[in-house]
Amino acid sequence: MKKFITLISAFIILLQALPTTAAPSQQPKTKTFAQWCQRKDAVPAATKLTIDLLLKQAGTKNCALADSKISSLTELNLSESGISDLKPLSGLTKLTSLNLYNNKISDLQPLSGLTKLIDLNLNVNKISNVKPLAGLSQLKILYLQNNQISDPRPLSKLSKLDSICLFNNKIVDKNSPFNREDACKL
Repeated sequence: MKKFITLISAFIILLQALPTTAAPSQQPKTKTFAQWCQRKDAVPAATKLTIDLLLKQAGTKNCALADSKISSLTELNLSESGISDLKPLSGLTKLTSLNLYNNKISDLQPLSGLTKLIDLNLNVNKISNVKPLAGLSQLKILYLQNNQISDPRPLSKLSKLDSICLFNNKIVDKNSPFNREDACKL
């Protein structure tokens, strides 16, 4: 038994003597617009475009001042602006109305935390997955025409919807009312 304890002790001492390598640090998820803005030169071009549009909306290139203005917005219109990356919008949690009509958007995950949204226009984009919208329980108006959506069922949890338009998508259910050109629930 003494030999076993001595062996374990020697093993522990040996392990402590070995050099340790730190695990690669993961970058914290960027949450505020100021953080996105400060990293503007190190992000992909699609992200930079969204940041630049928000800076223009704020009327300043100063990240802190822009963050103050942008983060307090309740309405934002970025229609027909050519954006595809919504990550810089993820911290705009005061938004109640967001117009992203006619862009190149496919990933809606950055919108999943915008829980105060009441009115959301995503017509004419490249959206196929609407699951990230399922938690936006305050939505009353949702426009998703002319996308690539095949399964709208995640939206069934949105009990406050007064108006939803999904026509001209790729909805698999041939009996769905959203396969008709005039189909909107109003």
